[in-house]
Amino acid sequence: MPFFMAGISILGVVMRASVFWAGFVAVTIFPTVYAQAETLEDAWIQAYQTNPSLQATRASLRATDEQVAEAVSNWRPSVDATTNYGQISQDISTPGFSGTNNFSGTTKSYGVEVKQPIFRGFRTISETNAAKKQVRSERAKLQSAEQQLFLDTAGAYLDTIRDEEILNIEIYNVTMLEQRLVETQVRYEHGDLAQTDVHEAESRLERAKVNRYQIENTLAADRTNYMRLVGKVPENLRDPEVILDQSKKLDDILQTAQTRNPDVVAAWYALQEANSEVDLNEGSLLPEVNLVANATRSHGQDVTIPGREDDAQVVLQATVPLYRSGADYAKTRAAQQTVTQRRMELEDTRHKAVETAHDACRTLIRARLALDADREEVEAANLALQGITVAARVGTRTTLDVLNAQQELADAEIDMAKSKHDSNLAILQ
Repeated sequence: MPFFMAGISILGVVMRASVFWAGFVAVTIFPTVYAQAETLEDAWIQAYQTNPSLQATRASLRATDEQVAEAVSNWRPSVDATTNYGQISQDISTPGFSGTNNFSGTTKSYGVEVKQPIFRGFRTISETNAAKKQVRSERAKLQSAEQQLFLDTAGAYLDTIRDEEILNIEIYNVTMLEQRLVETQVRYEHGDLAQTDVHEAESRLERAKVNRYQIENTLAADRTNYMRLVGKVPENLRDPEVILDQSKKLDDILQTAQTRNPDVVAAWYALQEANSEVDLNEGSLLPEVNLVANATRSHGQDVTIPGREDDAQVVLQATVPLYRSGADYAKTRAAQQTVTQRRMELEDTRHKAVETAHDACRTLIRARLALDADREEVEAANLALQGITVAARVGTRTTLDVLNAQQELADAEIDMAKSKHDSNLAILQ
């Protein structure tokens, strides 16, 4: 068997005239045509547009985007207007002179100040770089959330189809066992079979009913999970045929997983952001230079200036940190340790991506081999049931043999439905 697994991508999810890329290798889905059937693409589109968890992740990304604008704003000037208004009263006594100088009146002033940063110890550059890296990390996280939503939706879709098929098998099995019970009772009344045969048929029928109840409960849980992800109750789901591009080898898959997996990309940008945070904290130890211009007009300030006074100035302010009680150094050391943490998280994420790729490959190989074996088992079990049924009617086989053959056929059909589900899900994984 050629190695068929390639780094996964889900293409063909078209919504709002856009193609949303969710992985790495083309997965094509060819559904059988049914009227008014709901396809897997339909479920993906509905989930992409309405899933509240994904909407929350998008809102988080938009909030993170604003941090870039906040960082870039440190390049621009700030303009503030000031004003005050109040009553003033002064009583000034001068030694050696008789009398006092009194002043009472209304004081008011208004002005404007413009502050233009010139140099902030390279902190503006570091803040901007950190904000941009964080945005890219959040974008990769959004892509990871989209892919996980697509995979979860596909899982719920395939789970529902699998359990609907199993339920049909169980319902048919109950129907067949009911018919065999009636046949067994008739033959017992005619003396061809013993009471034990009737009890065996009744026991198998009740067991089949229990299995049907259990799968009905499982199917109800599948439908609830589907509704949580997609936002609507599944109706008339179309069984998809998922085909994987088989041109890539395992080494290509693992290389893709280590470099293009969205979680790996997010972890890499988180590391770059941590490096920028180190530069930002080191910049707080450097001088800061600002250009400040202000103009003020005041009325009735005090006894010496009872009239109007206008002031205007343009100054270059420089601040040189001399001693900051060690806080800036501590923040820098903490940022350096965060870099180490992010680097280790990146390596761990790469290992998990490789593990996921390996697991998907093994699961797909195993599921395809199991599916081929299950098809042959179903065919053989069906032929065996037919032969044993005929033999039982002529008395060379017992009722228990027929019931066992019927159960083996049902089990084989259920196993085939599970293997088909596992194969499709492994391709998407």
